[in-house]
Amino acid sequence: MSKKSIFFIVLSCSFIYALTNEEQYLETRRQQLEVQTREFDEAKQALEAYRASFEALQKERFEALAKKEAELNATLAKIEQTKAENEELLRRSEANLKAINSKTSDRVKEIYSQMKDTAIADVLSAMDAEEASKIMLSLDSRKISGVLSKMQAAKASELTLLLKKQGDLNASSE
Repeated sequence: MSKKSIFFIVLSCSFIYALTNEEQYLETRRQQLEVQTREFDEAKQALEAYRASFEALQKERFEALAKKEAELNATLAKIEQTKAENEELLRRSEANLKAINSKTSDRVKEIYSQMKDTAIADVLSAMDAEEASKIMLSLDSRKISGVLSKMQAAKASELTLLLKKQGDLNASSE
């Protein structure tokens, strides 16, 4: 055998050996890539499952929040309606109270207008000065002067000051 043939045989063996090693390397590398691909697929599936779970949880929380908001809006509307009803009841009650006070005041005025000045002076002298002055304000000025003239001077003076004060208050509120 010649040197050329030995060289060719060695070269062929080296080439075959290199091809065999290359095939083993490629097969090993292919198996590693398959394992990595499977791991990436599993990670991708886990991520998709997590994303779906997160989106479902988020949707559930938004729905619960929307439900609470609707309940709050309904409660607020009910409160507003009740407030409006209460304001209307208050307005009616105030009107009724004003009418009752007016009728009572008119009735008291009528009663005291028919009494004699001395009798009125005796009754009002026994009363609280504030209440007496309110009753006197409902009477005609001629009747008031007659009643004050029949009272003791101290009580008449006190009532006169209260009448003036209440008269000033009524004038400033108009």
